[in-house]
Amino acid sequence: MAVFWAGVGRASTRRWLAGAVRSELARLRGLVGGELAEEVLVQRLERRLGIQAGRPVVELEGWLLKRGLPQKPGCWSHLCDDGVRIDTGDGCASCDSLMGDRRALRASVASAVAAEAPELPLQDRRREVERRMHERVQVRAAVEGERRERAARQEALAARRAELAAAERERVTAPCEECGIPEAAGLCPVCASGRRTRDLLQQAVDVIVAVRADLDDPAGTGELAEQVSEDTRRLLEDAVARSVDTRAEGVLAYTRVQIAEQILARRRASALVRLAAGEEAETEADRAYDAALRRRHRYPTRSLALRAAEEAAERAGEAAARTLLRERLARLQDGRSARLPGSAGWERRCAELARRPLPGDRPAAAGSEALAEGLVSAA
Repeated sequence: MAVFWAGVGRASTRRWLAGAVRSELARLRGLVGGELAEEVLVQRLERRLGIQAGRPVVELEGWLLKRGLPQKPGCWSHLCDDGVRIDTGDGCASCDSLMGDRRALRASVASAVAAEAPELPLQDRRREVERRMHERVQVRAAVEGERRERAARQEALAARRAELAAAERERVTAPCEECGIPEAAGLCPVCASGRRTRDLLQQAVDVIVAVRADLDDPAGTGELAEQVSEDTRRLLEDAVARSVDTRAEGVLAYTRVQIAEQILARRRASALVRLAAGEEAETEADRAYDAALRRRHRYPTRSLALRAAEEAAERAGEAAARTLLRERLARLQDGRSARLPGSAGWERRCAELARRPLPGDRPAAAGSEALAEGLVSAA
């Protein structure tokens, strides 16, 4: 058996074949149970090898995937395989019934042809019977194919739902990534609040640094960021101490998030006001003011035209301030990323991710009963 598997080819091919055998065994366990699954698969492989009539299997991979492993029901029953019931090993009664139906159908078609055209010669009558039988069989095959496709879709849908349910159960029962508390869906509320607080504080620090720092001076920007970060943490803890008088972790975590959101909102508003008073925003506001005044003929009075121009200038200044803040934050982030050791571009990062194995990857022929049992045991 080892020599046979060695002749398959690469180890990856053997693992692939073993995976196909395992998948079929898992499907059979769902039909006949774990005790009979291996025996059923061995008998199927023996039967398919017998059909070879002594001819060797030249290409094991193709033979196993196309002929050896797939169940081939001869009727509508999901327990039928080559006309044999996989649960009992006896002949399939459904196939016998189907055969009887076909005989009855042929007799009915022959009677109809004889009644419609009694003058036809025997050979022509037989050809007409065969033609009508072919049409009837094609219609039945189409109906049966549609039924099987529908059943397969329902089975696949049920399997997908089961997978999603299992994944959801696994997610819900996963311990917290930070504190390790069980059944926390990966992150408990306290740690989730802590993570949210850190993110908000970092944004609040970045807003101050982006507005006040000389972004062309990395050293000075880093020193300012450290100082602002320390001041922001102290500001947060002082505000929390004034707001609550309990040491309950849940209450403290929730309070920190709320205060961090307030700090970020105030700093963003202050930064926008500062940028709106700057030269670039003032220039945009003046342009909007002048453009609005050129359209003063649309207003009935001069005062209304001036008011519209002032409102346009204010909107333009605010929009310019928001744009400037986004640009400075992006420059700050780019400079920080460039200073990180081992930082790489997206092209290199995607190449590294592509080389990682997928989570589902796992390290699977002509003969007689020994070959069939070897395939199953190798899986």
